[in-house]
Amino acid sequence: MRTVRPIRLGTKAETLERLRPKLRSAEVLPLVYFTVAEWKQAPERCLRAVQRRLAVETVVVRSSALVEDGATESRAGAFDSVLDVAVHDVAALQAAVEHVVTSMTGDPRDQVLVQPMLESVAAGGVVMTYDIVHGSPYFVLNYDERSGRTDAVTAGREVHKALRVSRHADPAYITSPRVRRLIDLARELEALCGSPALDIEFAIGRDGRLWLLQARRIATARGWHPVTERRVARQLVFVEHFVRECSTPQPGLFGRRTILAVMPDWNPAEMIGTTPRPLATSLYRELITRRTWREARAGMGYRELPPVDLMVVVNSHPYIDVRASFNSLLPASVAADTGERLVDAWLDRLDVHPEHHDKVEFEIALTCLDFDARKRLRDWYGSMLGRREQTMFLEQLRALTSNALRTDARGSLSGVEATVATLEADALVMRATAPAGGRTGSADAAQGLRHAVSLIRGAAARGTLAFATVARHAFIAEALLRSAVRRGALAPERLEQFRRSIRTVTGGMVDAYERVTRGEDTPDDFLTHYGHLRPGTYDITSRRYDERDELFVDSPVQETVARVPGFRLTPGENAALRRLLDEAGLGTVRGAQLLDHARRAIAGREHAKFVFTRALSDALAALARWGEAQGLSRDDLSFIDWSTFDRYAVDPAIDYADRYLLEIAQQGRQRHAEAHAFRLGHIVRDARDVYVATIHRSEPNFIGTGRTTGPAVMVTAQSPGDTTLYGAVACIENADPGFDWIFTRGIAALVTKFGGMNSHMAIRCAELGIPAAIGCGEQTFERLRSASLVEVDCAGRMVRPVRAH
Repeated sequence: MRTVRPIRLGTKAETLERLRPKLRSAEVLPLVYFTVAEWKQAPERCLRAVQRRLAVETVVVRSSALVEDGATESRAGAFDSVLDVAVHDVAALQAAVEHVVTSMTGDPRDQVLVQPMLESVAAGGVVMTYDIVHGSPYFVLNYDERSGRTDAVTAGREVHKALRVSRHADPAYITSPRVRRLIDLARELEALCGSPALDIEFAIGRDGRLWLLQARRIATARGWHPVTERRVARQLVFVEHFVRECSTPQPGLFGRRTILAVMPDWNPAEMIGTTPRPLATSLYRELITRRTWREARAGMGYRELPPVDLMVVVNSHPYIDVRASFNSLLPASVAADTGERLVDAWLDRLDVHPEHHDKVEFEIALTCLDFDARKRLRDWYGSMLGRREQTMFLEQLRALTSNALRTDARGSLSGVEATVATLEADALVMRATAPAGGRTGSADAAQGLRHAVSLIRGAAARGTLAFATVARHAFIAEALLRSAVRRGALAPERLEQFRRSIRTVTGGMVDAYERVTRGEDTPDDFLTHYGHLRPGTYDITSRRYDERDELFVDSPVQETVARVPGFRLTPGENAALRRLLDEAGLGTVRGAQLLDHARRAIAGREHAKFVFTRALSDALAALARWGEAQGLSRDDLSFIDWSTFDRYAVDPAIDYADRYLLEIAQQGRQRHAEAHAFRLGHIVRDARDVYVATIHRSEPNFIGTGRTTGPAVMVTAQSPGDTTLYGAVACIENADPGFDWIFTRGIAALVTKFGGMNSHMAIRCAELGIPAAIGCGEQTFERLRSASLVEVDCAGRMVRPVRAH
């Protein structure tokens, strides 16, 4: 068999010219190109060549510089193109060529490429034949089906769809004919070019024709580790097996299968990130997802579950077991056959609507009797349950909701408030008796590990149970308030005013910060109360406020955003809420009582989080001091699972701590580094999502009705406290409440990648009247990362990069 010689890759224009006669799975548009030197010497000849050889009305004039498509360096997108140029308008065509020439490097060997302008474009985008960062074996597809432009993706204007397809995926998993065509194109180009690492730009006409616009090497390929492809391919097989195991029937749980997702329920993506380090992951499991989540709900009248974990970890990527979550949100008295059908129906709805994976309590499951629960049960799940079953389930929700709305001393909300008050009082006593410099914990370095273990087992664990309970109260309150708006009892702007009237710990922190900037209090006054906060609550490498010397450096005096001093229902609102409450069978509750419950639950949730994170933060500080004494850095400690420390406190290795633990840390560091090359989607419904991972677009949760435009500033757990944020749109990936310091810097708006309507940052922005887009999703957030300006329009429900003019 004769070996076909690979096509030699050259400039953009040269590669297209060489591929045009040989490519079978797509077409290459006719083309004319010339060098900058040729243009300078004979521009008229170049223009005549274009007009003679391209028998079209309009053309696109593109750059084809030597440095754009190199094997070791790429400057893709660095130079300009001019679209929709009238080919017979000599002046316009000459101006377009001059513009492109001027945008390039000045090298006379650079080229100008002219092709017909594609009309009636149905889709346009890019296929990478490997993950560009790590060289993982995935086809990465990004394309736009909305704008009708060929450059919407490459110019960063729009990404309508994005997905990763394993190079080893069973073809049966690729259900989209369009995606199959694009992968066929990619594989043919690999064969023709003799290069497996390609960046391919394409367009699909409304007539179905597939056009190749560009093919070039992925310049970063030289830095990929050669074993990555084999390792990831091997891991995919084990992950597929694990996902199948997770979806088998489980004793004590309703539902024939499960779904794994990063943002439902306790939302690890928001709290610890999508690839957290082992210490953060294990602490989150220890304090929240092992048992606290289900015990808190059972105490409020939800279904008691067997000892099942809420969170699973797939190659360092945490996921929520949605079947377990849905089981825990059923009333305790639900009949087995009803529960089975409901959990399956909820999972099926999420399967069909994966865009709701960050809003399951509001768009999928019915977890309390809000004011349109009856209609949603009928519309969404009426075919699953008979009328009698629906009536019984609604009555069970009514009893659960009625019990939750009790605001007297015997209600569970009052009990939680008492527990939190006790924990806070205990913390005050501990601080008062701590030795000098005990702001970060009372134990010295030698006893730091025991102190850390004691804090996690004691105050932090008790605090998380209280926090989980009041958090469920806040979700019930939010569901009732939203449904009151949908039913017309409250106007949206009135709900916004109510939210701004709620005083939380954040409002108190901003006021306390301003007192320091005005010279009324000292920094120590502020840090005594708020010093334990750290961006990244579970991240030992993130410095606490009282470890940040720059927190008050160059701090301008900020005026607190005006809050609504009080909120009272109008007579009409009172009457409307009373009708809804009577209709729902909650007639013993009145409108003012409903708002009182909401106010206490929302503020109480933030207060409970503030209190329990003190014990957690002190535990991490004590662990850090102990580690330093043993020769272990914070970075080392972050790669060790909490269970190792918990055991080491009572069963130490008979060796030097650093020798024993550094080896464990190095293993954790290696596994974590490798996990970044392994890519899964944010929702895994079955084995197909292991191999074909759709990057779902998220609809942001917009807070308020404000609109603002400002410079985009990315904020991380390591960002210094004196970062300039005044008038900026602060952009944070996982908006942990430890980022509260940003509210002291005069931000104009907030955007987060992950988070829901009831997340901590959503509550904070509502209170302070700051426009916010919470949980905008991976695609939108990545577009903002490279933007200089960002517009947040809450009323128009839009967040987007703005081009500077």
